[in-house]
Amino acid sequence: MDRDGGVVDLRERPGQGGRLANFLAGGLWPATLFFGLYFILSIVARLALPHSLTLDEAEQSLFSQYWLAGYGPQPPFYNWLQNTFVSVMGISLLALTLPKFAMLLLCYLFFGLAAREIDGRPGFVAMAMLSLLTLPQVSYMPQQDLTHTVAVLMATSLFLYGLFRTLARPDWAGYAVLGLAIGIGTISKYNFVLLPAATVVAVFADREWRARLFDIRILLTAAISLAIIMPHALWLLGNLDLATRGTISKMVEANAPHGIARIARALGSLVLACIAFGALTVVIFAVAFKGQVRQALKMSTRWTRLLGITMLVSLLGVVLVILFAGTTKITERWLDPYLLVLPLYLLLKFRGAGADIVGSLKRFVPVFLVIMVVTLIPLAAKTVTAGMTGGYTRINYPFARITETLKAEGQPSLIVAGGTHLGGNMRLRFPGTPVVDPGRPIAGFPPAESLQSPILLIWPINADTVQQPPFVLPPEVSALGLTASPLQSLSFPHEYGDGTTGLNLGYLWLR
Repeated sequence: MDRDGGVVDLRERPGQGGRLANFLAGGLWPATLFFGLYFILSIVARLALPHSLTLDEAEQSLFSQYWLAGYGPQPPFYNWLQNTFVSVMGISLLALTLPKFAMLLLCYLFFGLAAREIDGRPGFVAMAMLSLLTLPQVSYMPQQDLTHTVAVLMATSLFLYGLFRTLARPDWAGYAVLGLAIGIGTISKYNFVLLPAATVVAVFADREWRARLFDIRILLTAAISLAIIMPHALWLLGNLDLATRGTISKMVEANAPHGIARIARALGSLVLACIAFGALTVVIFAVAFKGQVRQALKMSTRWTRLLGITMLVSLLGVVLVILFAGTTKITERWLDPYLLVLPLYLLLKFRGAGADIVGSLKRFVPVFLVIMVVTLIPLAAKTVTAGMTGGYTRINYPFARITETLKAEGQPSLIVAGGTHLGGNMRLRFPGTPVVDPGRPIAGFPPAESLQSPILLIWPINADTVQQPPFVLPPEVSALGLTASPLQSLSFPHEYGDGTTGLNLGYLWLR
């Protein structure tokens, strides 16, 4: 029996559902295994493509050389996890891919644990987990190129589990999970902090649940979250401009209007982002349960009120950011912590309206499978067919042949690369060699006594004519007094290309 009195389980209806639906109806662990196999397939698909890195992969590759309290505009949680994998496995595409899909799997698992606190029926838990596939920000975008966003998705699911557990059956473990989630979420993406703030408002609005906010165990939540946040917070105090410059610039469009026009544009951007984030979910559920739509709109329970208020207050927080931070552009990615719970909210609304959520699993499975296939194929298809379409990605860059040429000329003791993407790829291809990007604040620079001839300088160029390096040499390199070789260039066609040049690089050696 569930916590609202439901007693039906799809496994008790052997005549309904195909084999996969019956398997998934087992609930949390069968669904987790199902997603685990899917993410293994996703990893295999990525490894089958050329090992040139996407932009986010390259950034993680470059930063995995250093353990820092902060790395720039993004908080460091994903970097710390990535560095752990690289420390154990060494730098490789597999080591760069595993953390993302491991966190995605945990996102689904924690979301299932959260749903189970509200409705313990295995079929409902499976439906809740699978319903995340209807959110493109969870199913499609991570297959392309995301890192920090995946971390905040996982942290949000963990937060929901801790919250629902604390409300349904308060114990020390629930408050500890909340603290862990708040800490991880805050050092994953700064915008996460609006979620616990909005949740406090939503919980306070319920007379019985309000007592959870004043429970002595809330101090454990605060202690755990502060312990996780503090190392980065101390770094942030001295690097506030570095940490916020990139984020603010992404949220402010060039030549944006001012005053009321700016606010109107930003609010319109927020509305469009909300639609893009959740429209597919709303449409799928509305079509599947079309007979209960009107009743679902009217239906309200403690849980739907809690989730509705949390989403609403979070979005009002975004409005305040628009009003006071000069923002003109809100993307769907910014809404991840606030609207991740939307599928569960809709399932609870339709359940209250009389829809047979558990019994509908069989009908939904084909939809979920189509989404999984559609989200898995595009990156591989785009890469393999780039020669026909002209739509080349960074994965098509010919770094394998570039590296072969460079290694034939020498083994550098240091690589100075122009740009994060180039630097990250050089780090992957020369795993034992330190790589620095002069455009980034250099930390963990190898000691001068470890540097010796030769040192490789490499940078992108626009054409066959080789330009001088577009960066100033780090002082540690200049102090060595090495002699530069003549400027040279490299040009190779794209992987899976039509034979046209894929990447032009200038380089020289310091000996």
